[in-house]
Amino acid sequence: MGVYRFEDLRVWQAAKKQSDRVGELIRRPEFRRDRELSTQMNDASISVMFNISEGFLRRRDKETAQFLRYSFASNGEVKAGYYAAEGREYLSSDESLQLIELNEGIAKMLRRWQATLDVPDQGRRPKYKSKDQGRTKDQGRTKDQGRTKDQGRTKNKGLRPKDED
Repeated sequence: MGVYRFEDLRVWQAAKKQSDRVGELIRRPEFRRDRELSTQMNDASISVMFNISEGFLRRRDKETAQFLRYSFASNGEVKAGYYAAEGREYLSSDESLQLIELNEGIAKMLRRWQATLDVPDQGRRPKYKSKDQGRTKDQGRTKDQGRTKDQGRTKNKGLRPKDED
């Protein structure tokens, strides 16, 4: 039986749980005072959920893959936020460990889902066997066509030949 609603996706459920946990964190007074961190973490955690749902609803592998990439990147932002919050002592190391474990579970599910999609490998340039790329003949563009010779343009401009002192 297939999945017909994004709410039934385990990865979306985990992303919602993460977003809910971030929502709990940003209600803490120490988080509230750090507006930049709390705003960034809130936006990123919501983005993970939204991009999973939008990717699912697109129903085309290429579009789905794009939204899963967005989701994966936002998930990485949330993870970085956990490290920042722990470093600023807004989170205990145990709490941070649990949140990072949830975050990494989401990342794994996203990567597994991406691996099932039928899209060409993007972001990689094709490898060429030689730098020549098919040019086999000098087409006269590299030959000196008299442009490098002094054509009288430097006379009377205050330049002296090297042998004069």
